[in-house]
Amino acid sequence: MNSKGLAVIVLAAGKGTRMKSSLAKVLQPLKNKPLLYYVLKSLAPLNPDLSILVVGFQSKVVKESFSDRGLIFVEQKEQLGTGHAAQQAKSALLDFSGDVLVVCGDMPLIKPQTLIDLVNRHREKKSACTVLTLKSSEKKDFGLVIRDEQGSVSKIVECKDASEDEKKVDEFNSGVYCFDKHLFSKVLDEIGNNNIQKEYYLTDTIQYIVRSGFVIETEQIKDTTQLLGINTQEDLCLAEKILMGETRSS
Repeated sequence: MNSKGLAVIVLAAGKGTRMKSSLAKVLQPLKNKPLLYYVLKSLAPLNPDLSILVVGFQSKVVKESFSDRGLIFVEQKEQLGTGHAAQQAKSALLDFSGDVLVVCGDMPLIKPQTLIDLVNRHREKKSACTVLTLKSSEKKDFGLVIRDEQGSVSKIVECKDASEDEKKVDEFNSGVYCFDKHLFSKVLDEIGNNNIQKEYYLTDTIQYIVRSGFVIETEQIKDTTQLLGINTQEDLCLAEKILMGETRSS
């Protein structure tokens, strides 16, 4: 794809407490490779101009493990949420203009074509922000995509903060976004922590963008497996089974 003006931010600072392991989450082994290896592999076909890795827990080890990838490392000293993590990347984007793709470092099954389709849609629509969403009748522990009466995205609400009506929604946030860089830098300054977790959510940028008069676009998928975030050893086992199945069928 045309990679002109594309920066990628990979959020990889989390400790992964539920993994019950002393190893940083993005370094957990999946088929003898760290989780982060698969995310970077899926990003490679996009040929980004900048690849920024937000590190935190065991940052030295993570940096050493991926020191040969041409990555820009920025550190999130305190893990205060996805919005706070993205804020750490602002300085690395100062001289950049174009689009900013934000992905999670613990989603090893995301496919390159899905990311390419997201960026392409973002550019075709000349969007301020495009969100990768999942349509599913199964309840997920993801943020909920709330639309207004005209069908436009009005906000994304974390499950913990959702009302009973909002919890009935069947469209979920993947945690993968493509932003216009100029607007991205602005909205990061608007994020607050007025929520149950007292964290800075990247999802709060959506409401600000909508209030500023811009339309949020979405690229919708139905393949739940691509969005499997690795939070527990059980998730890791499931991802390995899925990868083994893909290897056998290809």
